[in-house]
Amino acid sequence: MSGVRVRNLRKAYGAQQVLRGIDLDIEPGEVVGLIGPNGAGKTTLMSCLLGFLFPDEGEITIDGRPADDLAIRARTGFVPERMNFGRGVRGREFLRYMANLARVPDASARVEELLGRLELASAGEKSLSQYSRGMLQRMGMCQALVGNPDFLFLDEPTSGLDPNGVMLVRGVIAEQRERGAAVLLNSHQLAEVERVCDRVLFLSKGVIAQAETLRHANAIPIAVTLLDGQVIRTTVGSDAEIAAEVRRIVESGADVVDVRKQTADLEQIFRSAS
Repeated sequence: MSGVRVRNLRKAYGAQQVLRGIDLDIEPGEVVGLIGPNGAGKTTLMSCLLGFLFPDEGEITIDGRPADDLAIRARTGFVPERMNFGRGVRGREFLRYMANLARVPDASARVEELLGRLELASAGEKSLSQYSRGMLQRMGMCQALVGNPDFLFLDEPTSGLDPNGVMLVRGVIAEQRERGAAVLLNSHQLAEVERVCDRVLFLSKGVIAQAETLRHANAIPIAVTLLDGQVIRTTVGSDAEIAAEVRRIVESGADVVDVRKQTADLEQIFRSAS
């Protein structure tokens, strides 16, 4: 599987240029964040990647095929910011319909697995009209995952979620990375982007104004703050190595008051690149 490739993507609405030559890559097993101000072109870019809009110029390939190829669509999951549900249908019934539409083997088992994973099993027999916004958002995540997609596009997936829902979605995204899916996350919640993404692209006025790597495989930069104010910065390969490093510092006689993984400051990037 070769992932998502975009080259010199351009899109205009009449005289208004929205995308002005976008290049991007999303590898299998990678979560890429897309951030930027309102009107930067994020929704248009996502729509082009999903085959909902046709670009004026440039090329999009997903695993070597066009974005609107039916075989690619069958391997794609999408969570829009706000889904339009048939509110009279029950949650379990809706998800079973989506699973059958996607020709998922053993659809009933897959439906129950997802309802349990997103903590909606107890609401499965309720009408979607009785769901809160957060519950509908989690149901949207369920429908996106029903076919175990290789390519996952998420548009504000934690919008309207309470802290427990945010942690659920965060865990699900991590699972998709481990499974080898290529994930694009569009979000204004910068702290959440920092937590889940490997790289982030800042879109401004139709171009990628800045790209930052938030984490490398097997290379985690950390900062350990001591009681006397000294900050020890180092790089480790895993969470277990973080614990070992803190243990080594404590055993040397120092008092540790804070340990943080170091990533790019997305708020600063947002301010400087806007």
